[in-house]
This record gives sequence, C-alpha cells and structure tokens, in this order.
Amino acid sequence: MLPQSPRTKIVATIGPASRSPDLLKQMVLSGMSVARLNFSHGSYDDHAQTVALLRDVSRELDMPVTLLQDLQGPKIRVGQLPAGSIPLTDGGLLTLMPEDAYAGEPGTAAIDYPYLAEEAEPGTQILLDDGLLELRVKHVAERAVQCEVVKGGILKSRKGVNLPSLNLLLPSMTEKDKADLAFGVLQGVDWVSLSFVRQAEDLRSLKALLGEHKADVAIIAKIEKPQAVENLETILDECDGVMVARGDMGVEVSPERVPMIQKHIIRRCNQRGIPVITATQMLESMIQNPRPTRAEASDVANAIVDGTDAVMLSGESAVGAYPLDAVGMMARIACEVEKEVEFENHPPVKNDEANAISEALNAIDSMLELRCIVALTTSGYSALLAAAERPRAVVVALTPYEAIYHRLNLVWGVRPVLMAQEVTTLEEAAAYIDVVLRERNMAQSGDRILIMGGIPFGQSGTTNFLKLHRLS
Repeated sequence: MLPQSPRTKIVATIGPASRSPDLLKQMVLSGMSVARLNFSHGSYDDHAQTVALLRDVSRELDMPVTLLQDLQGPKIRVGQLPAGSIPLTDGGLLTLMPEDAYAGEPGTAAIDYPYLAEEAEPGTQILLDDGLLELRVKHVAERAVQCEVVKGGILKSRKGVNLPSLNLLLPSMTEKDKADLAFGVLQGVDWVSLSFVRQAEDLRSLKALLGEHKADVAIIAKIEKPQAVENLETILDECDGVMVARGDMGVEVSPERVPMIQKHIIRRCNQRGIPVITATQMLESMIQNPRPTRAEASDVANAIVDGTDAVMLSGESAVGAYPLDAVGMMARIACEVEKEVEFENHPPVKNDEANAISEALNAIDSMLELRCIVALTTSGYSALLAAAERPRAVVVALTPYEAIYHRLNLVWGVRPVLMAQEVTTLEEAAAYIDVVLRERNMAQSGDRILIMGGIPFGQSGTTNFLKLHRLS
C-alpha cells in the first residue's frame, strides 16, 4: 500500500552541510521533496554540482526531486566598513552615504542604494541587520542622510538594510539575478522564485526573461514586502506559486502582524489552487541542536493546519549540524498533524467545467473510500485541481513529461509518476494505471480508485472527466 509519508511537502535548502550524495539520498528518503538552491550564496560550480547530484539521486530512487532556484533579488546592504564593524550607541548619530561618495569618515557608513537621500525625509525608519539595529532620519543634506540611533549595537559590513516605508527605486531583478536565471535555465530548474516582489509587473518582467530563454519554468512570488501584501491579488494573477518569506517580512512589517498575514496568504492561495510554501526559521534551533523547541514544532504544525502546501528549511539544512534530523522532524510533525486536521473546502474560483469536475471529485472523495485519485496530466492542471480540494485520498499524478513530473512534486498531496508509455484511450489508460499502481505497491486488486483527466488525451489544460474504477 501507499507508504507513510507526509502529504505536506518539505523544501530543504542545499548548502555545505548537505551537499553529499549519500546525505541527499537519505534526505529524499526521509521526506525532502524540493531542493532549494539559494543563489545568494555559492558559486555556479557549487550549484551545478548540486543539480547533478540531485538528478542522479532522483533517477537512482525513481522518485521526483524538485529543483527550486531562489534568486537573491535587489537586497540593499551596508558597504565595507574600514574596521569591519562600528559600534552604534542609542541616541548617537550615524550618517549614511552612497558607496561612490563614501570616504570612510568617522560616524559614517556606506550603503549600496544610491537614492536614499532623494527618498528619505525626517522621521523615516531605517532598519539594519534584520531589524536588530534601528535608525531614524534626522536630516538630509545633498547625498548624506544623517540618522539618530534608536536601537544600537554593533554594525558589521555587508549587513542588510530595510526601508519599510519607502517605495524603492529598485529593479525587480538585478544584473546578477538575470545572469543567475540564465544559468538556472541551462541547469534545468523546475521552479524559480523571485525575491522582494512588490507588484505584478515584477513577475511579468520575469516571465518576459524566461520567454527570451524559451524556458517553461514555473515561477514563485516571494511575499516579504508590505507592498506585496497590499498587491497580493494582482500578484496571484501572475504567479504559479507563492512563498511566505517571513524573514524580511518580519523586519519590514511589525512582527505581531506576520502570523495573520501568513494565514491570509495561505488562505487566498488555497482558494485559488496555487501552491504555497511557508518559510524562514521553522526549525531554527536545529542549526545547533538535534531537537527543535516546542514553539518551533507548533509553528510547523500551525502552517500545515492553515493549509500550506510546503514547509521550508533554510539554514537548518544548508549549514546546520543536523540537516537529516531536521528533514525527519518536519516529516514526523506533518504526518502527525495530517492524521487530525480536516481541511476547509473552498468554493470554486470560476464556474467552469474544470472547477465543476473538482467539486464532483470532492463529493466522491467524501462519500467513498478511495485508495487513490489518479490524475492523467500533461500540463499538471488536473493534479492541481485535485490537490486544491485537499482530498482524503492521495493524488497520483501520471504525466509523460519529466518537467511536469518534477514540478508537481511541490504540490500538497501529489505523488508524481513518470509515464513510460503513451495512452490514447480511456481503456488503455485504465489498464496502464492498474500496472503502475501494482508495481509501485500503491494499490491492489479490488481497490477503488478515481481517474480524472482530459479527453482527447494529450491536450493540455482540459480536465473534463471522472471515472470510478476498480483494479482488476
């Protein structure tokens, strides 16, 4: 029968702590579905080696492993400080200057955003080092911005700068991002996530670049800016998936607002049938410790109860001491929660044939004991429709395309299977499904399954039939 594994997908960031063939294999077997390649760190050689290892592991295990390229985005940082760091005292002063005007004078620091003096005004809040340090603008003189230190500490070179109240004059993608994207396309990534999305136009720009590369890659909008929260509905119109990126969000938005923003984003993604990842500091203490805190376990559990498709490990799996334990812990939390939770059934977004099919699927799943739901899909659409209903039965997605096989592995409750032969009729499909489910120990004779897909076969985006079937 279908082996016990979480229906919530686990995204693990790959880094120095996890970049070995044996460990990657164990992480996949322990529940990792998606490997995140963080392009804020690592060389192209590092990432190319990681991609090759992951594809080898996927083939060896005959299991999909999804590659998620995470672009760095236009992150503002403090420049290089002469001594590497400077102390900031509460009530003291610090003058920020663009890098080309900075000469290392005492009481000054450079930032790599040249337009601060044009946009800032007295009272503007400036956060440094993930919000650990806080400044307020006192005075602007030409290109120099004099600030009062509200929360002091040690400011180190290259720490991040956040300007929550300003609509920054930054491109959605830097030149580095564009070069990284071209590299990722050549490496065959399955998803690409865009950092610091502010509006739908940012995603349209990414789509245009992918079009220039003739690349069919699904895109994720990282929601971490206040402007993205405000523009959420138009952003959802343009993306294939969403990441609730709580790191910078927790700096740019007051921390007490983040939990309800997270719930709202997950709910809207569920209602639209768009996969959503919840990310940042989920099991943070496992970077150093073999077990998480109770609060962290509850955080992961609550995201799953809310309806997230995936939960993500960052430093825990990239640089932590216990990457495999972190994956295993996340999988055990997910399996435990999924035994108890009853997901909300969302009304269809559109009154069309496909959504009517998904509503009928939900009714069948709730009335009958199904061994699984088999979605025959060329584009992934049928599997997405089925998963959006959060059915009791596992969704087995049969697809002839390797790109869709890997892409669907991010979606809640979906187990992709790569088809080894073409089917042209429903009778051929049913016979092939019988063989596949038996070979993979997913079902046995007499089990009831529900088949869904589109006729004629092979036509992308048409989901127009459901068939109840018993394995012979």
